[in-house]
Amino acid sequence: MLRHIVLLYSLFLLKTTLLAQSYAIRDVTLIPMDRNISIPHQTVLIENGIISKIGHFSKIKIPKSFTTIAGTDKFLMPGLMDMHAHFFQEQGEHVNTTAEELKIMLANGLTTVRIMAGHPDYLEARSKVRSGQWIGPELYVASPQLVGSWPWPEEFKNYEVVDTHEKAIAAVKRFKAEGYDAIKLTFMLNREVFNAVVHTAYETGIKVTGHIGPKVKLPRALQTGMQIEHMDEFIDQLLPDTTYNHGESVSDMNLWRPKAWATVPFLDEDKIQGLARQVRDARVYVTPTNHFFFSSFGRGMSDEEIKSSPDFSYIPSSIRSERWRVRKYYQDAIMPPAEHREKYVRVREALTYALWKAGVKLMAGSDSPEWFLVQGFSLHKELEAFTQAGLSPFAALQTATVNPADYLGIGQRKGTVEIGKDADLLLLEANPLEQVEYTRRIAGVFKGGKWFEKASLVKMLEEAKRVGE
Repeated sequence: MLRHIVLLYSLFLLKTTLLAQSYAIRDVTLIPMDRNISIPHQTVLIENGIISKIGHFSKIKIPKSFTTIAGTDKFLMPGLMDMHAHFFQEQGEHVNTTAEELKIMLANGLTTVRIMAGHPDYLEARSKVRSGQWIGPELYVASPQLVGSWPWPEEFKNYEVVDTHEKAIAAVKRFKAEGYDAIKLTFMLNREVFNAVVHTAYETGIKVTGHIGPKVKLPRALQTGMQIEHMDEFIDQLLPDTTYNHGESVSDMNLWRPKAWATVPFLDEDKIQGLARQVRDARVYVTPTNHFFFSSFGRGMSDEEIKSSPDFSYIPSSIRSERWRVRKYYQDAIMPPAEHREKYVRVREALTYALWKAGVKLMAGSDSPEWFLVQGFSLHKELEAFTQAGLSPFAALQTATVNPADYLGIGQRKGTVEIGKDADLLLLEANPLEQVEYTRRIAGVFKGGKWFEKASLVKMLEEAKRVGE
């Protein structure tokens, strides 16, 4: 019996191998991302979803069984990673359009995405992508967000209230058992609960990521080595201890507090370099999500800019209406003076640049779909925000390739273009090392060894537009 089982399994593997399509990308300029270089006239062979050979096109013989993709005047780099994304299901009427949203991501060159507020539906989506039932990027799903309280309607349960030490321990263990990839922290957690979460996560072998609230403060978070989103509480560290607002500044939910905005003039930019060194010494990975903050709260966008953005037509109409209402409320009731917003942007850009120069591993995260941002489209804008802060195009690209792969522990198979790694690749019509916005000029995407040419990606986007209806 055992021999029969082994024989059947061997036949299955042989059949799978024969059916799997092999590709050759011929005469392409390679951007390997293991160093700041572009290598012209390369041919890349892909077999069974893995890069099997790389070399000068004159020296590599392409087998007849391979499908050849013309790479002349094109550029091949690793697929992009978005380390902070959500789904529309969390908003509006809570309609599950996850399958369509995954297509939007892939069509924008995203081959790996971390979802940052978990739900059982998202675990199911992760499974369907892995099995090949759905088209989309590989998903990493953080747990439902752990919160100290939840003052909003309970229409969609992607959170867990943990207001005691015991609840914190139980939640971490349960979400680890349910298969989530990380523990996500957000609002109003106190220090005791935070400590319980971090300790239990360490014991059970699951990473902690997310927000840092004013009850915890940045120094304690740095001690734990947790991964920090949004640069939460970084700006708080730039205030003098005597500030009347008791050190609370425009981090996270405080963006909705006029009194918090009133502290911006007191920010001491001379403290930035020292803060960057502290973060570096703690070996903490940071996801700034700057484009979200700048487009929504800092520089802002005009009505015309919003409506002409490629994101706009993919936003469900019910959510679009709510976003206009929230935007108007911010403008009428909260929006601080222009000089405060300008300094806020300047400080966040200076922090981002200082962190990079100090050697902190930065990761690209879009925080979409928030406000008028949509997954995929907004990741390209976040890469541009990195270069606007002073990073080189190569460094910006590292935030969406090498750095997240290292953080997720998948650097052995993703993040660079090398023999033996997954064929999760992005073929571009211009060199992003010259201008990072060229990541938008997509000629095709490889995901899991499958090739999606430009026409297929355009069709995906057209199909996904029903999300915006």
